[in-house]
Amino acid sequence: MNICVFCASSDLLAPVFYEQARLLGEEIARHSCEVVYGGTNCGLMREVAQAALRAGGKVKGIIPACIQEKGIAATGLTELVITSDMKERKQKMRETADAFLAMPGGWGTLEEITEVITLKQLGIHNKPVIFLNIEGFYDSFFSFIQESTRGGFIAPVYEKLYKIAGTVPEVFPYLKEEKDLCIDSKY
Repeated sequence: MNICVFCASSDLLAPVFYEQARLLGEEIARHSCEVVYGGTNCGLMREVAQAALRAGGKVKGIIPACIQEKGIAATGLTELVITSDMKERKQKMRETADAFLAMPGGWGTLEEITEVITLKQLGIHNKPVIFLNIEGFYDSFFSFIQESTRGGFIAPVYEKLYKIAGTVPEVFPYLKEEKDLCIDSKY
C-alpha cells in the first residue's frame, strides 16, 4: 500500500511533531507500505521519509521543479519524481497513493488534504483519508467542520469521508477499515 503523507516542511516545530513523524515513517515501513510525499528534505516531510528509509521501507518523493530548484529536494529516496508544477505534483501523488494521511502542517497540507476529501465526496476516488491529530493539532479544524455541518454547509454523511487518529498506531487499523467504505457521490 502506498500511503501519501501530507505534512509540514517547517523546521521550527515542537519536538513532539518530529518524534511522531519519525514514528510514522518507521511504522509505514514496518507495515510493508511505501511513503509517498512531497519530496523535500525539510521539516516533518524529511523526518517521515528518512525514518521509513532507515527502517528498510520505500519512499517516493514527488516534487515540482520550482521547489527542486531551491536545493531542498531529498536525496537517497527510492524514487524522486520531478513535476512541472504543483498541480501535476498533487495529481501524481493522488494517482500513486492508495491512502492519504495528514500530519500537522500549514497551508499546503491543509489544501492537499481538503482536496482529496473533496474528490472523495465527488466520487472521484474511494481511498482512505486519515488525519493524524497529534497533540490535538486539528481540533479547531474539526470544530469548524462540525459548525459547518450544523449550519447545513456540509451534509452529516460526509463525516465518514475521513478518520481521525490520535496516535500513530491508530492509523493502521483505519487503513484496513476504510478499504470497504463506500459513500455515494455528492451528485
